[in-house]
Amino acid sequence: MIRNTFLAGITRYWWLPLLTGLVCLGLGIWCICSPSQSLPIMAMAFAVCLLAVGIFDAVWGLATIKHNPGWGWDICLAVIDIVAGIWMLSMTPAQMTITFLYIVGIWLIFAAFSGIGQMFTIAVYNPFATVLAVILLVITIFFSFWLIINPVGLGVAAWMWIGIALCCYGVFKIAFGLKVRKIRNQLS
Repeated sequence: MIRNTFLAGITRYWWLPLLTGLVCLGLGIWCICSPSQSLPIMAMAFAVCLLAVGIFDAVWGLATIKHNPGWGWDICLAVIDIVAGIWMLSMTPAQMTITFLYIVGIWLIFAAFSGIGQMFTIAVYNPFATVLAVILLVITIFFSFWLIINPVGLGVAAWMWIGIALCCYGVFKIAFGLKVRKIRNQLS
């Protein structure tokens, strides 16, 4: 009974992770397809998207507070997203450009670890999907660490690393949202 109450509570807001995934996937595709765009424009777009993702994650965490034992981690990630987005938007374009690569790498690491925790919450319903999701998130972590270790040395390739990491995380969040929706339909 407790498990069904928990799942009914979190499945009600299945569309929030889906929106987060769409934002991340869109930004990842843009990073890959637009390497000639200037760094300040990409950093500004990232800051705005980071703020939006933070708001979506905050709503998800607060909406599932009664039913989700991991709601604190969701809120923590949302606060990090929102603070980082506001902080980046308050910088000059030159400062934003310098910090952008580090911020995106660190943010993706936190987001991927949060995603791993979210997947284990619903692992009972599809262990195979959980394994695939964790693989996507580990790839996200790998590309993020590589970006943090050598952002300047990567040069133009940094956009590819960022794009791949954002796409992997976006695909995970979309799949997670759709899986939560499927669980909701099974409970109904």
